[in-house]
Amino acid sequence: LSRLTTIWKGFINMQSVAKFVTKAYPVSGCFDYLSEDLPDTIHIGGRILPKTVWDYVGKLKSSLSKELCLIRFHPATEEEEVAYISLYSYFSSRGRFGVVANTNRHIKDLYLIPLSAKDPIPSKLLPFEGPG
Repeated sequence: LSRLTTIWKGFINMQSVAKFVTKAYPVSGCFDYLSEDLPDTIHIGGRILPKTVWDYVGKLKSSLSKELCLIRFHPATEEEEVAYISLYSYFSSRGRFGVVANTNRHIKDLYLIPLSAKDPIPSKLLPFEGPG
């Protein structure tokens, strides 16, 4: 991550699960509006089945008017890692993704996909167009 530019820094908050400071790094897609459009605090409003997200992503990829953008969140400091891991564990243990409640005009939908360092990148997200 040290070679990548941070595109956003703020809080991720899921009531009664975790709140922490995080940084976002580019993975794939266009990031022109993200630093402006991501709120200071990203509120996670609930959970969603992965199949629902993958069906939606499949439709997005065939659309000419929509863009798919991937970013990676990483705890801002070592102290934030405990809450970061708690949120990851919450979604991972339930087999769900997170749904962000407060999106903006350029961001239609935003999902948190829990991936461990050992997990392969889901094929629906490939190929990467960006720093990877």
